[in-house]
Amino acid sequence: MKLWDSIEIIEPYPAIYIEGIDCIVISDLHLGYEGIMAEHGIMMPKVQFDEEVDMLEAILAKRRSRRIILNGDIKHEFSTTSYHEFREVADLLQYLARAFEEVTIIKGNHDNYIERVTSRHGIGVFGSKNIGGFLFVHGHKRLTKGQSADVKYLIIGHEHPVMALIDEVGAKERVSCFLYGNSSIGKILVMPAFSTLAYGSEVNLIPQKEWLSPILREDVETDSLSSVGVSLDTGLLNFGKLRNLRQI
Repeated sequence: MKLWDSIEIIEPYPAIYIEGIDCIVISDLHLGYEGIMAEHGIMMPKVQFDEEVDMLEAILAKRRSRRIILNGDIKHEFSTTSYHEFREVADLLQYLARAFEEVTIIKGNHDNYIERVTSRHGIGVFGSKNIGGFLFVHGHKRLTKGQSADVKYLIIGHEHPVMALIDEVGAKERVSCFLYGNSSIGKILVMPAFSTLAYGSEVNLIPQKEWLSPILREDVETDSLSSVGVSLDTGLLNFGKLRNLRQI
């Protein structure tokens, strides 16, 4: 499904392909999530890494590309890099280096100390990157004037947008979604999390002032954004404008 002429969702995955710059983009992998949960007494099977690699292989089977951008929060723990995270991030980077000619990491708010891993693989880490008018930032900070220049498309993560679907007895199902539309900076696309475990903002329920990204809180009329759900089970779901969903 094409969101604009130049940006396509790689159905049914939380990933996009940008033809003009021959680039696959994913966001919010949160590697090491299970290990951090275990430190807090919540035991989870360590399956996320394998699930994410399986998705990447399926994406590459559908859409080859010379370049991939990881748009922030590759790892999960804020304060340091645990052995479990270090191993998973290193294994991922080795896989990506084999699959792509160019790997770029945009640093997210969870990615403290990630350079300890990326420096061993010669992979660049950036606060933001503008490639041919496509600006990639994680989304946890407002843009500076310099970043805002010459932007046609702004692509962010951080929010982990999900659509909360509630039935007549109150049972809730959450579906990851893309959000896209206009902002004060240019056209904006909010990526769903690539993580299979880390859910985020229920964008059809919470008020704009409670959204995570300051870009979305302050530079976007979020009710005007369009939403497309993405599910491995059902594919893409066109939810329409957020303002209409809030009225249901």
